[in-house]
Amino acid sequence: MRHRVDPVGRVLLRSGELTEEALADVLDCQRRTLPFASLCYVLGHATEEALVRALSKQCGVPGVVLGRSVIRLDVLDGFSADQALRHAMLPVYEDDRRVFVAVEDPRRGREALREMEFVRGKAVVVHVALHIALARAIRTAYAARARRQSHWIGAEFAGDVPADGFMAVVSDVDALPATDEEAVAHDAVFGDITKEIRDEDLLEIIDAGDDLSTVEGMTPVDERAGMGRADTATPLSAVELTLGGRRDRIDLDEGDAVEYRAKRDGPARVLIVDDDFATRHLLVKVMQPAGYVTATASGGGEAVQLIKSDPPDLVVIDVMLPEIDGFQVCRAIKNSRRYGNIPVILMSAVIDSGRVTDDVLRRYGADAYFEKPLNTDRLLRKIEDLLGTRRKTAGRANTDDGFERALELYRAGKVDEAMELLRKGLSDDPLSAKHHFVLANLLQKKSLLYEAIDEYEATVDLKPDYFPALTRLAYLYYKKGFSAKAIETWRRSLPHCPDPALRENIEVFMRKLIANMQSEDR
Repeated sequence: MRHRVDPVGRVLLRSGELTEEALADVLDCQRRTLPFASLCYVLGHATEEALVRALSKQCGVPGVVLGRSVIRLDVLDGFSADQALRHAMLPVYEDDRRVFVAVEDPRRGREALREMEFVRGKAVVVHVALHIALARAIRTAYAARARRQSHWIGAEFAGDVPADGFMAVVSDVDALPATDEEAVAHDAVFGDITKEIRDEDLLEIIDAGDDLSTVEGMTPVDERAGMGRADTATPLSAVELTLGGRRDRIDLDEGDAVEYRAKRDGPARVLIVDDDFATRHLLVKVMQPAGYVTATASGGGEAVQLIKSDPPDLVVIDVMLPEIDGFQVCRAIKNSRRYGNIPVILMSAVIDSGRVTDDVLRRYGADAYFEKPLNTDRLLRKIEDLLGTRRKTAGRANTDDGFERALELYRAGKVDEAMELLRKGLSDDPLSAKHHFVLANLLQKKSLLYEAIDEYEATVDLKPDYFPALTRLAYLYYKKGFSAKAIETWRRSLPHCPDPALRENIEVFMRKLIANMQSEDR
């Protein structure tokens, strides 16, 4: 009986890493207990690095060679050995903004990754790992931690042990185009994302208070000299994983909806959103005697309808709701021209409130966060404080003045000073798409590509249809080995591409990336 050849086997066969004889040997020995790539490793037909590179190509995400890595073991805090084994994933590196996780399959364990993101208040970045190497690393890393060792060291790591740990990252999804048509398509795409941004390119991002018509000369750095690098040994990546649940855009300003006007007379109205009846009942019992009018919803979709039909003065919403979660509803409120002034308080039983940073709250525009079981006295004081404090609009004018000054500094060649002003503007108004977009361009100009990815992602969160941000983000995903994310983002950009010829070239380039990720039948 002829065995079906695993896609990784076809990748290794075409690359020359595996011979026909070795492939036959693996297929003869293949059992359901081990994946194909791990069998190749066990039988000595391919190295861990070669296999991880093949897995990276198949999955469209970077890979990590655990045998050449070093894990600082305090990165495992808050994630048990049982969780690691059950979900086949292991935190391997952490910096100020991200947690890097080795996984067997990037499509699995998304709820666990989502919880890790919420608990740590940081973006989670997945890297595919070889199954057998990951299982061994999980067992030995947690054993070393139990022995109070500070680091886990891969068997093939050589040199001094870095205090912060080390990730041996590989990627085989950033290859240069192979045909003339693909080369032309690549040059067209690259030329578009590095061209000078014109005033007319910025009109789509303008809304009330977001006038970018004065932006001139925003030319990202030419990165052609850095292309083609498929192997890096740094732990850097800024691609934030979209975790679990629906991520459809929620636009509260679409269609018929009641405008929000703060009530000057009478009791304030509080909308309570939680899928747990006991929590809703408790909050109603607490708030009504305090003089508030309450409405309740059991899910994010119901909350959206209530906000549009009878806008509340404040929303208290649970994070972990099915389908549309509390973070999505919060961001939709804060992005809305109609309802952006409504305070939002997030709550959850999952997150340790001591670890939820101000950065997480700013990211979604939340006004406060409470962990369950709720301290209702503190919650009432916070509600009173939020409803009693008028939102100030004067800061918006100051933010716009700073934006204009940042553009002047940039045109004068003072890029670092311009970036500092843009960041200050974002601390005052984190939902300013123009600040995020221009800062992303300056970061790209300085070759700070991971930080540029963060800012482009923030831009498209705020302006999902803005083509210049989408196409630049897609290209940077491609550059850093995230082909699947690049393809997804370019697909989103195509309906908004103003140039038919450029659209055709993007489609050619996408087909090349898809072909690289797919395995043809033998």
